[in-house]
Amino acid sequence: MQSDKFVHNYYLNDNPFIWISRLGVYDRADSLIGFIRKANTYGISLRFLKFDEIRRDFECMRTLGISDVRDEDINVIMARLEYNLSKAYLRYLGGIRFGFVNPDYLYNNFEKNEEDSTSTQYRQLSELHVQRPNNRFYRDAINSAFNDSIGHLLSSIHPRNELYLKLLSRLNGTQLSGDERSKTICNIERCRWRLNGLSNENDADGKYVEVNIPSFSLRAIDGENALLMRTGCGTVKHKTPLLTSKITRMDVNPQWIVPKSISKGFFDDYDYMHRMGMFVFDKKKGKLPPEEAEYEKIINGEQYIIQAGGPKNSLGRIIFRFDNSFSVFLHDTSSPWVFKRDSRAVSHGCVRVEKPYELALFMIGKDDEELADRLKYSMTVDFINDRDSLAKRGIDSKRLVSSIPVRPVVPLFITYYTIYYGSNGQLADYQDIYGYDEALAEKLKPFMN
Repeated sequence: MQSDKFVHNYYLNDNPFIWISRLGVYDRADSLIGFIRKANTYGISLRFLKFDEIRRDFECMRTLGISDVRDEDINVIMARLEYNLSKAYLRYLGGIRFGFVNPDYLYNNFEKNEEDSTSTQYRQLSELHVQRPNNRFYRDAINSAFNDSIGHLLSSIHPRNELYLKLLSRLNGTQLSGDERSKTICNIERCRWRLNGLSNENDADGKYVEVNIPSFSLRAIDGENALLMRTGCGTVKHKTPLLTSKITRMDVNPQWIVPKSISKGFFDDYDYMHRMGMFVFDKKKGKLPPEEAEYEKIINGEQYIIQAGGPKNSLGRIIFRFDNSFSVFLHDTSSPWVFKRDSRAVSHGCVRVEKPYELALFMIGKDDEELADRLKYSMTVDFINDRDSLAKRGIDSKRLVSSIPVRPVVPLFITYYTIYYGSNGQLADYQDIYGYDEALAEKLKPFMN
């Protein structure tokens, strides 16, 4: 572990002892031991912290019962106690503050994408960019110990969001089976991953959107107000990635550039393409009718099949855009029946939202009534992407809105909790649809009890 390397180098460079002196053990060692003896209430293994060895050596030092317990030199015991206390201190501190596992590393080495004789490629499934401990963090921790302020530090490092506290209560409350305990600890670990833009209390400056994949749900939080809705997420084959970003723009009645993997399945079904408002865009010739779609050009990226905006569009009437490396977004859907299903792993990676208009109002705020009216009109009118025929169809082009910037931007977090809020606000268990719990539990085995 990085903390162990720091401790090793600390003593290798003849830095001063932190916990003991020639006169005995400092009181700060008592404070530290008082904290780590309760580590199992947070799911952390006392064996991982070498607590039994620390306790034995500590008692030897305090009672001067060295010869009664072991045939060892006092200097050996003192050195071992000093070293183990430092390792336990930084292991405990770093694990509680940042988590024991880096999710970007775990999930981006989870699913093989391509494999050949020379290398194995993995799909990128995570762009969380969580905070991680560094040498500065450990140096500050050592300084806190010398200043006798470790009690305050060790009390302040825990996440203080509601989900974390409820999970700890579950861990230490009712009797859990082995699988239930493992699942609970996995979700406690996820709470420790500090997402950039999300504070220790999960308020993100009072306004943010959180999508949780296993529960197929979205929570739009603005202070004490919450907008809740169902979502549809990626299938097991086309997993929705975990990420942090900021929603910057909403596009109304968007066009959909159909992915190659989908368009090659119907490129020669011209009736279907006409019926669904699709056309071909050729890089050299521009806009073409469906009959001029060519398989080879689609595969080579010389042509794209595009679905015009409107009620039949697969993206629905509005899309919420944010920067990410996966080309996934939040959007409406032309198939609202999907929200009646319990399992809603249905997309190619994007997140479909049950209440797109309400979510749009959340983004712009409720004070701009004129914009809200134009947005509602644009999302319900029998719209087609042909400005010349709008007047003939009785559509008021002045009331149409096509793109709305989100100012200020709204933080977005796509997460993966298999124990999460239910519809009644209480914790509920959800299926581990992508198999992430098993992978995380395996990585946590050395650290957890």
